[in-house]
Amino acid sequence: MNDMIKVEREKILSRKPTRFLFIMGIVLIVANFFFFQFNYNSAFYNYDSGEMDLVSGFDAIKQRKETAALFEGELSESTLSMIKQKIADVKTITAGQDENAVFSATHVYRDQAAILEYMTNPDGSLKSFDEAYPNSHSIILGYCDGWDKLLSGMGSVISLLICVFVVITLSPVFAEEYSHHTDSVIYSARYGRTKLVTAKVIASLEAVIGMYVIFLIFNFVLYGGTYGLQGWNVNIQSSLHYASSTYNLTFLQMFLCSVVLNILGIAALTIITLFLSAKMNTPVSALITSCGVCFLPVLFDFSDSVPLLQKVQEICPIFMLHINGVFAAMKTYMGVAQPIVMVIFNVGVVLMFYMLTKSTSKRHQVTG
Repeated sequence: MNDMIKVEREKILSRKPTRFLFIMGIVLIVANFFFFQFNYNSAFYNYDSGEMDLVSGFDAIKQRKETAALFEGELSESTLSMIKQKIADVKTITAGQDENAVFSATHVYRDQAAILEYMTNPDGSLKSFDEAYPNSHSIILGYCDGWDKLLSGMGSVISLLICVFVVITLSPVFAEEYSHHTDSVIYSARYGRTKLVTAKVIASLEAVIGMYVIFLIFNFVLYGGTYGLQGWNVNIQSSLHYASSTYNLTFLQMFLCSVVLNILGIAALTIITLFLSAKMNTPVSALITSCGVCFLPVLFDFSDSVPLLQKVQEICPIFMLHINGVFAAMKTYMGVAQPIVMVIFNVGVVLMFYMLTKSTSKRHQVTG
């Protein structure tokens, strides 16, 4: 079995599309980091000069750390009052300035403003802590840009790369043998219809998960090394993306949960693609069908028209790779939190499509 797995893994990794996607993946991760994260110019209001100014790179990181340090610690009424006062002071200082100056001056406190907005009732009064965050005893605030941006990259660039990698590199696993008519030789071998299928599945999972781990480590080094890993123990509500989230998680906990859910989602996408490859006669038809099945759930939004269908879509494998969006707001399915339902559903998908792939391979009719 080990020899079969090794051969199948080398077949996948030796394909030109596999090597090309790996190189392009590294290039895209680096380009996204430098052009849209680290070197991206951020406008702010300079109180010393009384004019608009720009900051980027390590200067922007320093500014973000200084701002977060003002509100570091446990979220309380005094913290909210401080946030409210800072924003009010900014608006007073920039009174008479243009809209860009006012926006940039208040945007410096965007993370804290998001919490204040969430904690404020329509009548201006503050929500009670238990009402706002019913699953938490306390919320710890602090600098968290390294973890926040790392998670954002996992849910955008890496998730897209892995989805493309799965459908392009795994679509030919069975279909290519059918189109080249080598299936007559393979399926006539002793384990051609039994152990070989399992070997292909394991080799495919090793290749894709291995690629994911490499991209993840590369991302981790880029963001952690540049922004720092401070904030691993602060609550995710420290970032504006999760200010209204009721999940009781620190950034490290969310990162670990995301990795586990990502890997399960990758396994589900892999098994589905292999099943379609076993069903199709050519790699092209397998590729097109796999793209449709994998990406279809994110192409349509039924939130307003058919909410139930939208909720079903949001537990599909591709959403397992865009997991940071899942933790932004609590959603339940008959009282069960969305991540738990996603795990149950995708484990079922993996088991079902594995059995279907084996069954399809056993029933495959060899053509001359």
